[in-house]
Amino acid sequence: MGKRQVRIFRKDLDKHLSELLRQPTVQVVLRSKVVMHGILRTLGEGKLQLEDFRFGKHNFTADQVEEIIYDLESPY
Repeated sequence: MGKRQVRIFRKDLDKHLSELLRQPTVQVVLRSKVVMHGILRTLGEGKLQLEDFRFGKHNFTADQVEEIIYDLESPY
């Protein structure tokens, strides 16, 4: 089965809060072009927390985020 990427840009984060928190893993692309991969633990009030797979917690403000990307499994 194939996968499709869903890209949520900074201006649309507020509209997709519950959708992003339900995803098993996400990639957070920062404005500094750093990409973090992990589980989104909290998102709201202009702040978000990502837990990576080494159990490190990373805190960001919405201004630091360029986009958040997650994968969807396609039906074909």
